[in-house]
Amino acid sequence: MVKSVAKTVRGEQNEQGLLPPHTRLALPESEGFSVIEFRERDFPAFAEKLVGTILAYLEEAGCPLPRIALRELVDNLVHAVPCTASVVVDPSLNRIYISDTGPGISHPEQAFELGFSTASELHRSLIRGVSIGLYLAREDLRALGGDLRITSERGSGTHICISLLGGFGPPAETAAGGVPELSPRQNNILFLLSEGVFLGPTGISQELGISPGTAYRELVRLERLGLVACKPDGKRFLSESGRTYLQALLSL
Repeated sequence: MVKSVAKTVRGEQNEQGLLPPHTRLALPESEGFSVIEFRERDFPAFAEKLVGTILAYLEEAGCPLPRIALRELVDNLVHAVPCTASVVVDPSLNRIYISDTGPGISHPEQAFELGFSTASELHRSLIRGVSIGLYLAREDLRALGGDLRITSERGSGTHICISLLGGFGPPAETAAGGVPELSPRQNNILFLLSEGVFLGPTGISQELGISPGTAYRELVRLERLGLVACKPDGKRFLSESGRTYLQALLSL
């Protein structure tokens, strides 16, 4: 699991009550991560901005959009304040990690039960609803082929792992006949690599007119599917499975 970058801080209050947590969002780029900090003064605005930023990133990368799950899980941070939090999108684009430095949950599985809630009146005034959020989040992810895990202990914070594809097993992204369902952009990358070249994200972005970050994310997805392989210098080339895929695609 990606380690949380959050550090414990003393809680603050404003006229509406507890402030939302100081949160760092780490998004994978062609080299390392881009880190965005959220220091909002209002919890609903904080949740809207954080969720919107993550969804925009996932949409550009062509990933499933767990709108309900993300909103419910970000809203659930209200139970942890005062705290800090971190959200990390894994470079595989198949996992999102949410960690907080709050008081933790004694029995995480019980939190998935309908009607279970430890919300105070202050919590109820800051988020849209209580007692059903984690249940809805897990159901939303499972409907998309993913899943949700929570690890927590009293006094040690809470760590959430979101799986976007294939639950917590190996991803299954193939259509009938075993041919992966790829986007036109991903197919263009494979055709480009089929010319026998070795390219990194910068080379792909220049050839196809896309950003280096987008090129990197597409290469990671293709590598995860086994269609491209990576050299020690980070440049990719078409794998034997990639050649087989292109042959199957051209024969459709």
